Order: sequence, then C-alpha cells, then structure tokens
Amino acid sequence: MYLWNNFTKREERVAIIALPVREIKLINKSGRFDFDWELEKEKDIYKIQIEETKLVVGLIALTDIPKELRIEINTIESSKENIGSKKIYDGIAGSLIAFACKLAFMRGYYGFVSLIPKTNLIKHYKEIYGFEQEGKHLYLHLANSEKLIRKYLNQNEKNK
Repeated sequence: MYLWNNFTKREERVAIIALPVREIKLINKSGRFDFDWELEKEKDIYKIQIEETKLVVGLIALTDIPKELRIEINTIESSKENIGSKKIYDGIAGSLIAFACKLAFMRGYYGFVSLIPKTNLIKHYKEIYGFEQEGKHLYLHLANSEKLIRKYLNQNEKNK
C-alpha cells in the first residue's frame, strides 16, 4: 500500500496498524493532530504510517457493531501537514476508510461501514468516497466498499 508524496513526486510505502494505547499521549503531544485522541482510547484506533520513517500521517477510530453487521468510523484525521492544498501526502483518509471497509468484509459485514459526519463534509464524503446517506448516517457497503479497497489498498500505481 502506498501514498503519493506531492513534493518528491513518488509513492511511499505505508502500513495501517493498531495504535497502542501508550502512543496516544505521544500523538497528542506532537501537536500534529487537532483532535484529542485520548477521547477515543476505548475504541479501536489505527494509524497509517510511512514505513521507512514510521511517521504517523493519519488516524482512525472504529467501533465494531456486530449485532448491526457494521463498523462505525468515529473519528478520522490526517496530520496537520497533510490537510489542504499544500499537503505532503495524498490518499490518507481514503486509505483509512478503505481499511475500515476491508475489516467490515473480513468480519462478514459485506463491507458495511458508517459514520455521522460534520455537516460541512457530507458532500465531500459522498462525492470523493461514494458514501450514501440515510438520515444522519453516511454509509458504504458492497460495491462502493470494494471500489475503495481496490483504489486505496490494492493499487499498483499512484493515488493521483
């Protein structure tokens, strides 16, 4: 799995792995993330990091809801240097969402992933990632989840 570096104009290998609870304080102290990740420590938190440097560039907090056959995205965040038009890496959020979709398939949930977004992000989630809306929830499943997995996790070329 790779992210595209907008400055070096090359792909860099990344990994998505569980964030150990002991690292949450380090993440918060780094000043590279706005969200207080201590608030999510009871959830499953995963980090996406550059393999070569181990630099964490994004985080996602998930809740497994087996009785509803879905995974809920509680919080997702890219590091400050990876937001906006001058971001270093492309594809952080997409890779983390695709990872949630992959988990949902692995657990027999048919790729069913949901989230309750901030209102100003609804259009973005629908247009960029293919989320559908039902009430306050946005969701992905089956074909849309598979599409994200192919694009972000199984790609052999740049995310551009």
